[in-house]
Amino acid sequence: MEVYTLISKYLSGKTTLREINELNAWRHMSEANETEFQELRESWELAHLESHLVIPDKEKVWARIMKNIGQIKPIKMYSRNVLYRAIGIAAMVALLVGFSLPMLFQRKEINKYVTFKAPVGQKAEVSLADGTIVLLNSGSALTYATDYSRTNRSVKLVGQAFFDVTKDEKYQFNVSVGNVKVVVHGTAFDINGYSDNSRIEVALLRGRVSVLSASSGKLLAYMRPNQKAIIPLYDKEKCTLIACNAEEETLWHLGKLKIKNEELTDIIRKMERWYGVKIHLNNTPRPKRYWMTIKTESFKETLEIINRITPITYSINGEEVTITCK
Repeated sequence: MEVYTLISKYLSGKTTLREINELNAWRHMSEANETEFQELRESWELAHLESHLVIPDKEKVWARIMKNIGQIKPIKMYSRNVLYRAIGIAAMVALLVGFSLPMLFQRKEINKYVTFKAPVGQKAEVSLADGTIVLLNSGSALTYATDYSRTNRSVKLVGQAFFDVTKDEKYQFNVSVGNVKVVVHGTAFDINGYSDNSRIEVALLRGRVSVLSASSGKLLAYMRPNQKAIIPLYDKEKCTLIACNAEEETLWHLGKLKIKNEELTDIIRKMERWYGVKIHLNNTPRPKRYWMTIKTESFKETLEIINRITPITYSINGEEVTITCK
C-alpha cells in the first residue's frame, strides 16, 4: 500500500494491526521517514483539531490552507511539499470516513472529541500527542478531547486496552471506564472493562496507579506492580486487590491469548473477540476449568484443542459458529 494512503488511514483511525506494523516499519527505516511522518501528523492535526482553524465554509478553508503554505511559522517550520501532502492526506481521510472536506470540518466544530475503535477480531494502536501508546483489544474504543495534553490527559475507554503512559509532572493521566477512574503519572498497565464482563480488572505492569470511584471519588486501591484490582459491576464502590503476574495478564497485546483456570463459557467469549466471530454454544457441559495459551493457532486449531478436552462438534458459516458439546 502507498505510504501516504497508510498515513491517511492511520490519521482517520481506520488502520488494521497489519497496516500499523507496515507503517511503523516504514517510519523506522530512516530518521527522514520518521521526521516526515511527524510533520504530516502535526500538519493534519493543525488543520483538523484546532478549534480556531475549524471553518465550515469550503472557500475559507482552502484560503486558510493556501495562506499557511506561503507563511513561515516561527515555532514549527513546514516545507511547501509537506503542506501539500498534508492537504492530500486530509482529502484522503475525508474520503475514508465518508465525508467531504468541508463536512469533516463542520463535524469537528460540533464534536470536539476523537474516538478510535479496534474492529472486532483485530487490535489497534493509538499514539497520543504526549507520546503515550494505547493498544486497543478487539472491539474496544478510546475517546479523548482534542485539547488532550494541552489542558488535560483524560481518556475514556470502552473494552480492553494496554497503556504505556509517558510521564508528565504537569498533568496526570487518567482513564475512565464504566464507573471507575484510573489515575497515573507514567506507567504501564492493562484495563479490562468489556461491558459483558461481570467486573472491571486493572493489572499493573510497572509504576504506580490509583483506582477511584468515578462517581464518589473514593480511593478503591493504590496499586503496585504485579497487582490486580477487581471491581465488581454490581458494587462499584468495592475493590479486591490481589497479587498477579502482570506480564501474563497483558500477554494479549503481544499476540498471545492466555486462558487460565476459566470455564468454557468464558473461553467462548474471549474467542469471539480474538477471532472476530459469533459463537453459539449448545449443551453447555458441567463446569470444567481450562488452561491454555493461544498464539498463532487458527480458529479451527483452537476448536480442535478444546475438542481434546471436551468432546464437541462444530459448524462454521462465515462469522457464525455453532458449537455443540457431546
